[in-house]
Amino acid sequence: MRELTLLARLPGGDPAAVFDRLIAFDRYAELVETVRAIEIDSMSPTQMDSRWSVFFRKGILNWAERDYLDRPNLMIRFEQTGGDFDVLEGGWQIVPTADGCDIRFHTTFDFGVTSIESIVEPIAARVLRENMELVLIGLLGDGVLFPSAGPEGDEELHTRYAVFDHNQVPDIPGLAAGERGLAPSASGPAAS
Repeated sequence: MRELTLLARLPGGDPAAVFDRLIAFDRYAELVETVRAIEIDSMSPTQMDSRWSVFFRKGILNWAERDYLDRPNLMIRFEQTGGDFDVLEGGWQIVPTADGCDIRFHTTFDFGVTSIESIVEPIAARVLRENMELVLIGLLGDGVLFPSAGPEGDEELHTRYAVFDHNQVPDIPGLAAGERGLAPSASGPAAS
C-alpha cells in the first residue's frame, strides 16, 4: 500500500473557485497526456460517479470512483467502486489562508499484488504526483506553488512532492500533528 500527499498553495486564489475547478474532471484529459478519458456517469451537488482511463507504463488503468463533494467544508473525498486497484481512496481539501488558499491532495492506493508492489507502486506514485502537478497548474495557472519543509523546518516554496509508505506519513508543517487522510482534526477544522 502506498500513500501520496501533495501540498499546493495558490496566492490570491479564491477557495470556492478552486473547489469548482477541481471537480471539473472532464478537463483533466485536456491537461495531462496520460489521462485517456474521464466520463461522468452521474452528478449531484454532493456526489459524483465517474469512470477513469489512464495510461500507465505500457498499459491502461481503468477504474470507477465515487466522489463525495462537501462544498461548505471545501472537501472532495473519493473511493474506487470498481477497477484495477485493490484500494484507491483519498481526497482534496482546500484551506482558506490570509492571502489565498492551500490545496492538499491525499491518496492511498494498492494494486493488490504483493510480489510487484515494491516496483510498481513507487512508479505509480511518481506518475500520479507529476500528473497532479500538471492538473493543478492547468486548472489554476502558473501561480501555484508547492511548499515543503526545508532542512531547518523553514518552509520553502517550489515544485516538490512527498510520497510516503502506508502509515509512515510524517507531521507536515501547517497541518494538525498526526493527521492523515481526510478525517477532521480534533484540534480544529479539517486540514487535509
